[in-house]
Amino acid sequence: MVILAGGQGSRFWPLSRASLPKQFLSLGDSGESLIQATVRRILPLVGGDNVAVVANPGLQPLIQEHVPKVRMICEPMAKNTAACIGLAAVTAQVARPDEDPVLVVLPADHAIRDDEKLRAALREAIDRAREERVLVTIGIPPTRPHTGYGYIKKGRLIEGRSFCVERFFEKPSIERAQKYLETGGYCWNSGMFAWRASVILESFASFLPQMAQGLAEIRRVLERDGEQKGAARVADIFASFESISIDFGVLEHAKNCVVVDAEEFGWNDVGSWDQWAENFARDAQGNLVKGDAVVIDSSGCVIRTAGRVVAAVGLKDVIVIDSGDALLVVSHEHVQEVRKVVDELKRRGRTDLV
Repeated sequence: MVILAGGQGSRFWPLSRASLPKQFLSLGDSGESLIQATVRRILPLVGGDNVAVVANPGLQPLIQEHVPKVRMICEPMAKNTAACIGLAAVTAQVARPDEDPVLVVLPADHAIRDDEKLRAALREAIDRAREERVLVTIGIPPTRPHTGYGYIKKGRLIEGRSFCVERFFEKPSIERAQKYLETGGYCWNSGMFAWRASVILESFASFLPQMAQGLAEIRRVLERDGEQKGAARVADIFASFESISIDFGVLEHAKNCVVVDAEEFGWNDVGSWDQWAENFARDAQGNLVKGDAVVIDSSGCVIRTAGRVVAAVGLKDVIVIDSGDALLVVSHEHVQEVRKVVDELKRRGRTDLV
């Protein structure tokens, strides 16, 4: 099991920072961080000895604090998901040279309401990847015309809930998303995958050949020198990789993709503050308040406080997030643009706030 934990989650500013990325935050009522929940829900499926977290070396103390028993694979620098997944695949081959291990790839920062239904979908994905040389993704039944997710068009039924993938579609306009919903036969792309190490690396050779060559060299370095002695050389090779997602780099080109059309298990990728708010019940005016707030004549608002009173009067569809040292105020319409705040703070040299 490979958990991708290298991102910062800049759309979760001001809580998410470089020193404490989103996956290490507790965004629910349980006190459990997102990465802790991810590991907990998959342990019954794979066991603790088969979980690896891929992240940059600077996050090692946080990983040891939150999930101390898992193995860490050091991603030398941020190069998007293709390079990260390729590194995990060759590391698995070196660790298990007599096998062709099935890798289940999960983001560290998703919210799930029904763990058992997720595990059922993953079991089917693992079986499909073990039996055939295919690239399997978990599809989520769409509940509304969401423009923030990628979509998958299902093709021929294979067996159970597994379908051939006819095509991947990137984040659509609201009109196109509505059409997908009305037409049927589409899933949201969850970003959860299963495939054998050899199969994904063959796909790299076909669609990202330069990266495939570099990954083969990384494997030789790891076999010869080990992870510690070979770290500098691995970092040099990794630095040359293109920064591209696994979706753009591989899946949208591959012809051997399968989607498991999962039974609804309450999935939320917690990509922004409005999506975080979907995990909680709202009041009669559609407001969600977490913390100490006075809300008057306001509707559709999301307010999270941090030890001081926040007062909101006459607001509609506004998100207010207080972290103690910074305050975010953004309309629902522009919530996806919060990362621009982080970019601007970096430009101003405000490293204390990013």
